[in-house]
Amino acid sequence: MFRQASLAILLSTAAGAAFAAGPTPVPAEEVVIVAPAPVAAAWEGGYIGGQLGYAYGDFSLDINDFDENNVIGGLTAGYLWSLGSGWYLGPEFQYDWTDLTVTDPDTGESASLDQMARLKLILGYEVGNGLLFGSAGFAYTSVDGVSDFIDGSSDGYSLGLGYDWRMSDAWTLGGEYIYNSFDGIGSSGGDVDVNAVYLRAMYRF
Repeated sequence: MFRQASLAILLSTAAGAAFAAGPTPVPAEEVVIVAPAPVAAAWEGGYIGGQLGYAYGDFSLDINDFDENNVIGGLTAGYLWSLGSGWYLGPEFQYDWTDLTVTDPDTGESASLDQMARLKLILGYEVGNGLLFGSAGFAYTSVDGVSDFIDGSSDGYSLGLGYDWRMSDAWTLGGEYIYNSFDGIGSSGGDVDVNAVYLRAMYRF
C-alpha cells in the first residue's frame, strides 16, 4: 500500500511538472519584407511626332506693318528626364513649314516666311493623365524678298505653353501655343513676330 501511494504521488508530481512546462514551443517563422518595385516615371524618355496648326504673322518692315495668317505644321523630336515629384525637364527640337507672304501696296515688294526651326528647353509637371509644360529657347527663320531690303535670316527666341494627354502607353495627343520673335531681318532691320497654335501627336519610347 505504501509503495502504491508513493508511486501515485511520483506520477502525479511528474504529470504536474509536464503540464506546467506546457507543450514544446514551435520556432517562429522568419518574416521576409519585400520592398515594392520602383514606379517608372511615366513621361521619361524620348519621343517623336508632328504638329499642325495655324500661324499669325506680324511683319514690321521699315515704316510699314503687315499681317498675314496661314496654316503651319512640322515635326518634333525630344527627350525628357524625371526630376522627381512629378516634374520633367529636357530638350525639344521642332521644324515648321508655312507660307506667310506679305506685299507692300506702295512698292509692290513682297516678303515670305516659309519655315522656322526651334530648339527649346521643356519643363513639365504631371497633371492627371497628362503633362502640362512650358518652353523657352532658340528660334531661326529665313525671310525671302525681292531685294535685300526685306530678305535675310534671323536668330530669335520662342516661348510656349502646352499640354499633352496620354492616350496609351506610347501615344499622346496635345495642344501647344508658341510665340516666335525675330529681329533685324534684311537691310531695313525688319522685325517679324509669329504666334502659332498647334495640335500635336507624339509617339513615346
